[in-house]
Amino acid sequence: MRRVLHQDVVALARCLLHVAERHRMAYARRCIQVAFEADHWRRITGRAHPILGDGTLQSACSSLPKAAEGYPDDPGYAACLVTALQAVVNVRSGK
Repeated sequence: MRRVLHQDVVALARCLLHVAERHRMAYARRCIQVAFEADHWRRITGRAHPILGDGTLQSACSSLPKAAEGYPDDPGYAACLVTALQAVVNVRSGK
């Protein structure tokens, strides 16, 4: 997976709003895995994967259903932002 930027976390959080709370971390991990797979493809072929994207988390989330970006003080959206960030931290720290 390519370097994670603010817009990647926002894209993932927007997708997580469409997922039941108890499934959000697993869903986030799967999105991150897709980004890793797409980045692997990109490094080998020099091109974005036709379905999985270019290796960014935002690209991996691009074809998934998502809500409009919320405000950070909205409890539901804030929880999704926290889950998205925690999933990225877990992966980057090897958890």
